[in-house]
Amino acid sequence: MPPRTPNTSPEGGEENFEPAQAAPSPVEETTEQLKARIKALEAALDKSDAGRAIAEEESARLSAQAQSSLFTTNVTERFSRKVDGKDLWWYRIDLAPCGGIDIRINGQQYVHGSTYEFETDLLRSVKEIVARTWDHENNIMGSNENVYKVAQDRILRGGDRRR
Repeated sequence: MPPRTPNTSPEGGEENFEPAQAAPSPVEETTEQLKARIKALEAALDKSDAGRAIAEEESARLSAQAQSSLFTTNVTERFSRKVDGKDLWWYRIDLAPCGGIDIRINGQQYVHGSTYEFETDLLRSVKEIVARTWDHENNIMGSNENVYKVAQDRILRGGDRRR
């Protein structure tokens, strides 16, 4: 396509050209109309502020929940129901890597990663076993509970030998 000069219109541009229309003159509003419009805008602003407050509260709640999940495990028990006066709880078995793949209590197998419904007494036993697997994992993996504590090589001797 040959270059065109700035004074010529592009091909096919003449029939699609519409002259610019004059801007409509602003309509004069009455005082009552302006007051009604102000009230509507204030109502919309109040609604927007309320929505923003709800969103900020939800954001703060989710942020706190995310932060707390960093420092704790997400394994918790949840109340299920009451049967014959006994509470039943849902609990997800989360064993440490060194803890094997299951827990066996009274010949019943409870597999790692699965969720079960326990009575309160059995729940206490299962939670203790799970906690002991994690404690054992921490002990054997060499995680030092107090990193900044300097190991001391002290030998207890009698009072006559002082060095």
